Amino acid sequence: MSLYDLLGIPETGSLLEIKQAYKQLARKYHPDVSPPELVEEHTQRFIQVQEAYETLSDPRRRALYDHHVASGLHLAFAARRNGRFDEEMEDRGEWKDRWQSQLSELKRRSVQKENADGMSWGARMRRERNGV
Repeated sequence: MSLYDLLGIPETGSLLEIKQAYKQLARKYHPDVSPPELVEEHTQRFIQVQEAYETLSDPRRRALYDHHVASGLHLAFAARRNGRFDEEMEDRGEWKDRWQSQLSELKRRSVQKENADGMSWGARMRRERNGV
């Protein structure tokens, strides 16, 4: 079952349709309004509906979900259980490049400052802390 099927909307559904479907299903499956004998089942369904809404209401996550479904992968409810969403994996290269760029800039600044007053960053911090 896809996230769209779970919410009962077409894959071309708008953000408004997603929100309306979510609100309707959240009211239906919320654990506080469930009959006592169905609380566990409704709680699981409520979590699934919430995860579907979180994924489909975010344009970036929705595009990634649609891409994976079109590729034959089904991510359904793995996002919250794993503690992170697969978009992090897709962005890993971009983040690594950004991090390396920032690290290089920090090293460059450190060397530049070190050469300017003959002191390392740590030495400058100790001097400032000691009020010298």
